[in-house]
Amino acid sequence: MELRLALRNVFRNRRRTAFSLAVIVVGTVVFLVLLGFLGETLRSTERSLACESGAVQVADPRLFENQATGYEYLIAPAMRDEVAALVTEMPGVGGVTWQLGFAGLVGDEEGSTLVLGRGVIPCGCPDEYGCIVTIGEPLPANDSRVTILGGRLARKLGVEVGGRVNIATGTVAGTFNAATVSVIGELVYSPETVEEQLGLFPLGFVQRLLKTDGVERILIRLTDLAAADAFSDELASRIEAAGIPLATRTWKELNPSYESLSTFYKAFSGLAGLAVFALVFFSVIEVLTLAFLERTREVGTIRAFGATRWRIFRTFLLEGASIGAIGGALGVLVGVAVALGFNATGATWTPPGAAVPQRIRLDIGLTTILIPFLTALAATWASALYPAWKNARLRIVEALHSV
Repeated sequence: MELRLALRNVFRNRRRTAFSLAVIVVGTVVFLVLLGFLGETLRSTERSLACESGAVQVADPRLFENQATGYEYLIAPAMRDEVAALVTEMPGVGGVTWQLGFAGLVGDEEGSTLVLGRGVIPCGCPDEYGCIVTIGEPLPANDSRVTILGGRLARKLGVEVGGRVNIATGTVAGTFNAATVSVIGELVYSPETVEEQLGLFPLGFVQRLLKTDGVERILIRLTDLAAADAFSDELASRIEAAGIPLATRTWKELNPSYESLSTFYKAFSGLAGLAVFALVFFSVIEVLTLAFLERTREVGTIRAFGATRWRIFRTFLLEGASIGAIGGALGVLVGVAVALGFNATGATWTPPGAAVPQRIRLDIGLTTILIPFLTALAATWASALYPAWKNARLRIVEALHSV
């Protein structure tokens, strides 16, 4: 009964109600779209970083802490296979691979520059690397003398796909080794400073170049990225129990900048929520105050028939909550429609830390829907508190004499 009465009172002045609903709908839509964009952006960044570094890595602790001298951190084949066997026994594993990096010189008789080489298993998980190749072709599934250079590095050297460059570096034993390789592709990478030095090579070739059969780190892809922390702890316990002198790190630990980015997104979402709350609150409170004060004589009449102050207060609050609920629901419907329409466009962008453009999507999850709706409801309900309290406190005689 009270709800029906509240809804009838809400639409007594349709112009004012329409204005209040418009403000609530606009605020809700803007907040929902913003939350959807920020949520999907954060998830895209997470996927990109985990694809690059693996959800979990296993390596010598000295490598993670930058305390190694020379190549003393390399993992021998027997130890590598033992770790791989432990990993494959655990649930949720999507793939395992390993890498070997080196620093050296790349160039020709006209000049050379620094190269940060990365020996990878072509077509191996977590990252097949084919997606970042913009010119040419991905690495072949063998140990041939080929390379894919960062686009900026290739332009710095003045070499094109099909050309040849010399690679020189120190071996594990401390001697010098060099080889000539064919450039079969160019890649993009973020940050650009790394693209200016990065070169990808087949893992077997890098091992021959460094004269070793070891690897630098083991990368693990998980089917559920959120399980990385628990997986890392469990794997570390198994490695320790097996007497293997290696450590684990999650993708978050390997990418410390992610925490700053995540904190920024959350803070920005909070500020956006406060802005929407303030917009709805200050826009609606004026309308409700005016609407409630116009019914002062009506309040006096109801009070004269025995209605308590608490009932008056509750009725006005219910009216404010009804406007908030209706406006929030309409805003959610419009916001979801906008999000679905935007997702259908297939627009792309390059998220922070990513190398290639990804599709821009607006997340439409339960949290994305509930937070804007509850924000609109809370703001409208709060805006009704003061005028409801003021009308409920009126004395009957004063209310009946109001013009």
